[in-house]
Amino acid sequence: MSEEANIELPKRKRNPDDGELDITPMIDVTFLLLAFFVVVSRMDPQAAVALPMASYGDSIQDKEAVTLIVVLDEATREKAEIYKGRSMAEDTKVPPGDEESQEANIGEYVENELSSYPTKNAILIKAEGDVKTGMVEMVKRGVGLSELAKTRKIYVGIEAEQ
Repeated sequence: MSEEANIELPKRKRNPDDGELDITPMIDVTFLLLAFFVVVSRMDPQAAVALPMASYGDSIQDKEAVTLIVVLDEATREKAEIYKGRSMAEDTKVPPGDEESQEANIGEYVENELSSYPTKNAILIKAEGDVKTGMVEMVKRGVGLSELAKTRKIYVGIEAEQ
């Protein structure tokens, strides 16, 4: 019995691969799930999204600026009409004609307003959302004809239906 007590059992050698897991099947399943959700999910690009109001830009008071309003003609909805001042009365309308005469008319109006009211420190162009960019640029060129307008900031506001 004493011989049996002194006998040690041989230690079992550990295989280095015993403690590691093979994650290849898990990666395969992950990519299959990813592919499944990409295929079955629907992307709706026309979904209505409520956009917040713009929180950038400077605020300007209508009374502190020379105002010009650009809207589309009610009848045709193609040609733009320009109004001098804060109202859209018929007597404030810039007469239709070629762009150069309209620009000159706008420049003269802005010059008169800024010389008559020196406290006005900006030019505000209000435009409907459907007005073409070229029309707003034409109004800006007309404003640029005024010498007094060159020292003032020009603001452009676009009104869009929601």
